Amino acid sequence: MDIAEYRKDFLEKIRFEAALNSSDPNEEFIQKTVSILEDNGELSDPVIHYFGKKGRRGKMMQINVYDFDEADGSICILISDFHNTDTPTTLTNTQIDSLFSRMKTFLIEAYEGKISEFCDDSDRAITIAAEIKKLIGKNNTESQVLKFKFYIITNSILSSRVKSIEQEDLYGRPVELNIWYLERFYDLYNSENSEAIEINTCEFGISGLQYIKANMSDCEEYDAYLAIVPGKFLADIYLKHGSRLLQGNVRAFLSLKNSVNKGIRKTITSEPKKFFTYNNGIATIAQSIEIENDKIVFLKGLQIINGGQTTASMASAVIKKDNENLDNIFVPMKLTVLKTVGLDEEQKEKNYNEMIRKISECANSQTKVTPADFFSNHKFHILMENLSQSARNYAPPANGDPYPTVWFYERSRGKWEQEQMKMKQTEREKYVKKHPKNQVVKKEHLAKCLNIINGAPYVACGNATHNMNFIAEKIDQLCEKSEESINDFYFKKSIASVIIFRDVEKLVSKQDWYPKGGNRAQIVPYSIAKLISSIPSGKTIDYDYIWKNQGMYPSMVREFEKITYQTHEFMNDSSGVIAREYARKLDTWNKYKKKTYELSKDFLDDLRILEEQKIEEKSARKERRFMNEIDSTVEIYNLGYNYWISVLKKVEEEKVLSYGDRIFIESIANLIKKQQLPTAFQAKRLVKIYNKAEDLGVIFE
Repeated sequence: MDIAEYRKDFLEKIRFEAALNSSDPNEEFIQKTVSILEDNGELSDPVIHYFGKKGRRGKMMQINVYDFDEADGSICILISDFHNTDTPTTLTNTQIDSLFSRMKTFLIEAYEGKISEFCDDSDRAITIAAEIKKLIGKNNTESQVLKFKFYIITNSILSSRVKSIEQEDLYGRPVELNIWYLERFYDLYNSENSEAIEINTCEFGISGLQYIKANMSDCEEYDAYLAIVPGKFLADIYLKHGSRLLQGNVRAFLSLKNSVNKGIRKTITSEPKKFFTYNNGIATIAQSIEIENDKIVFLKGLQIINGGQTTASMASAVIKKDNENLDNIFVPMKLTVLKTVGLDEEQKEKNYNEMIRKISECANSQTKVTPADFFSNHKFHILMENLSQSARNYAPPANGDPYPTVWFYERSRGKWEQEQMKMKQTEREKYVKKHPKNQVVKKEHLAKCLNIINGAPYVACGNATHNMNFIAEKIDQLCEKSEESINDFYFKKSIASVIIFRDVEKLVSKQDWYPKGGNRAQIVPYSIAKLISSIPSGKTIDYDYIWKNQGMYPSMVREFEKITYQTHEFMNDSSGVIAREYARKLDTWNKYKKKTYELSKDFLDDLRILEEQKIEEKSARKERRFMNEIDSTVEIYNLGYNYWISVLKKVEEEKVLSYGDRIFIESIANLIKKQQLPTAFQAKRLVKIYNKAEDLGVIFE
């Protein structure tokens, strides 16, 4: 697909979604592009709100999206420049200045003025402005903001006369203006990863980074370097690129406000010369580097895998003027650079992402994290993806469609789009019909829905990374304790929870009492959790009905019409606290959970007996266990006689297993040589022996 085809297809999809949802094409454009930017790490917790008013002295204020990225302390404001025409328009310098001015005027009015003077009391812009004011704070010490990021999203072509979009600092903080136009979205569409960060050291005031290269002649995967990084350089690249530098760092998504951070700050302010000695340094990875005059002068695809707190603390010290120039501060850096000679682009990306995952898991030991946090190749996500593709779990035909469809579990970013990239138009149409876009489920969204039905709506009201963090430990425990629990029943119940969430979202938006730009993001999780918590002991929602009918049953719809209004009223009674912040507190959920609510008789009559569901769950676990055993024996058999003999030789060389374990490996090898499958018991024991050898340090090819 070339850029012209992409542009045409993009616009057609926008118009189709607008017609389907009875909405404006500009709304659909914003929804689609914000989703892409969120996946790309540009936005973390976006709030879409359409606000445009004249402010003081008749100056126009406008925003379409607001976001605060906790990971790099940046306030993000976005404005749309969408034109519903087949012939592309051009975005000029004059238009860029005008769009930027509207966003900046809103920000200034939010902080210095009173937005409420220019809009209705119910307008969500008031709560957004209140949050902005609180985040910026009265002074540097109490401020949580390190930079301002403004975004223009457009389907226009960027004028060739646009040479620079640099902006002056605001309130002593750097200002970054980003323009996302369709050619840029197209480049991202053709990439399996987010836009690679490119860093020229000369642009940050240094001639290069001093380094020592490790002598690793036998290593075919990567080169390793130890470097010394000036603290100011580290702060500057972070202030420019923000949390995108930390996408591979699981700890980037944990709180940066703990005691470790305070210790780093104290060293920066009180003992800067000792920072190099006291600090563990940072671990990084790059796709490639360039070296001149014995210094690293260019890095492509740089990611900080370990050291997010160190990096953020440097930037914070500059903004808060704790040590503005970071004089005499140097940071040790371990740098891994992948070898890519002879690899195609797909393999390069795969190796890069896999190395990030491995380094992150091994390096991040200071704060407890689990592999399920964000890594798409965790066992749970692979199992869910496989279940979603199984014909046993095709969604029953609904809404008059004659064919079953697929609920596509997207465990890695943009996979649904990538599956279609090399297809012809007719193939793509067939694919989308079987895998409709409205049935694509991102792992982060599933985490939110599962958190809600498990009774944690206060977590679900947080951003995607908070939801993944919260459920990670539960996922790990479930996979370790009872992997067979991730089965067809579990998948269908999980999708039913997604259906409930989406149906309630639509229901709320249609209610007469719901104001445009209201607190739907908080009302929906709290309403679902409240309804579930009100169900009598021994009863449960009929998830099976929801799956089979791909929608809620009538009495459930009527119940949500009542309970969502009560939740709306509850959220409005937050004593002046911003609803988004109010809903994220456990105390708020505990307060709402105690609030009286009486379920209707019709809804109670349609509930299912919990014991019946448990019987189905048990049956599904048995079936999955049986299938796992078959899969395990077949996999062991397929590895072949020669493989297991090589395993035997390896453990004999290493002298790590007992005689009995070695004899058992040999017996399985001989069984396979006779073209016989091992039993389920034998397969289980062999896997246990194999894992024990690996735990003792044996590395199998």
